[in-house]
Amino acid sequence: MTNKRNQYTREFKLEAISLVTDHNRSIPDVSDSLGIGKSTLQKWLSQYRQEMGGQAPKVGNALTDEQRELQELRKQVKRLTMERDILKKASALLALDSLSDYR
Repeated sequence: MTNKRNQYTREFKLEAISLVTDHNRSIPDVSDSLGIGKSTLQKWLSQYRQEMGGQAPKVGNALTDEQRELQELRKQVKRLTMERDILKKASALLALDSLSDYR
């Protein structure tokens, strides 16, 4: 049988982080009260602190608003770059086609 991994919302993660950082509760206390693993909470805290320091997350979705916005903007830039490249190739093909019509 496979174990199904729990998926937590961004808001849940931020609330758990807040309990440790803002309310000075210990990681074991918070993880026990929320029913999550200590290592999971430590990972969330580490990711949050890195994001607050300006580092983008290596994998997955960002926790902080600024890093989430950066992720969305990077996706948009990637999509627009791909669209531009496609249009460049299409216009080059059309230009070649129109040149052959004049011959």
